[in-house]
Amino acid sequence: AGAQPVACLRQPPGAPAGPAAAAFDAADILSEIARAPADVGIVTLAPELPAALDLVSRLVAAGHRVSLGHSGATFDEASAAVRAGASRATHLFNRMSPLGHREPGLVGAALHHDDLAVEIVCDGVHVHPAAVGLAVAAKGVSRVMAITDGTAGSALPPGSRATLGGRPITVREAAYLDDGTLAGSVLTMDRAFAFLTGPVGLGLVEAAQLCATTPARDLGLQGHGVIAPGEVADLVVLDRRLRVLETYVGGRRVFARETA
Repeated sequence: AGAQPVACLRQPPGAPAGPAAAAFDAADILSEIARAPADVGIVTLAPELPAALDLVSRLVAAGHRVSLGHSGATFDEASAAVRAGASRATHLFNRMSPLGHREPGLVGAALHHDDLAVEIVCDGVHVHPAAVGLAVAAKGVSRVMAITDGTAGSALPPGSRATLGGRPITVREAAYLDDGTLAGSVLTMDRAFAFLTGPVGLGLVEAAQLCATTPARDLGLQGHGVIAPGEVADLVVLDRRLRVLETYVGGRRVFARETA
């Protein structure tokens, strides 16, 4: 479960009843999704749960992208979800069954199946730079998305306090619950870009693809993730040290760093 409250975990519809005394159940979650389907781009689930494959098919048929994560699935269980329509893996390597040479687990399935795009938290804490490089080598830049998994503690100084789902977190090199559980990152995307071009060793163009182009294409966002005539001019200007100088949204400058 990671930093997710255990009391909020639910079984897919059709599975045996989960914990009693719940304020909502899986059917209610799906009802919420159905109220605004266009606003729900991605649904993450654990494919090893009873009735999960039927849920994957149902969500995909409704136009949602199903991602596999927070899961102890075997390679075969994850592969079955891919055949049912799952198309991505949530924060690869983190909170999922690891890669083994006899049981490849969910990590192995995500790296193996070309149909799956993968997210990676690029802060150097959640995933070692070498593992990021291995994932890029296995999947290619067109199937790997750099994410922050950022929290309310992102960019705050070490020792700062914030909350995640009503639970207190402390800012260190990442975000942590009071019991020491890793609870997301304190990353911003410019630092993710610097991590990819630094410790991971990618080129500027490759890093830009992971941070912008591949995520936009995976979500079907037209005009985003590219710099071309007629497209949406969401742009970030960086200096030689990869610090943000200017930010443009729809061609309009919304931020400019003061320089001496």
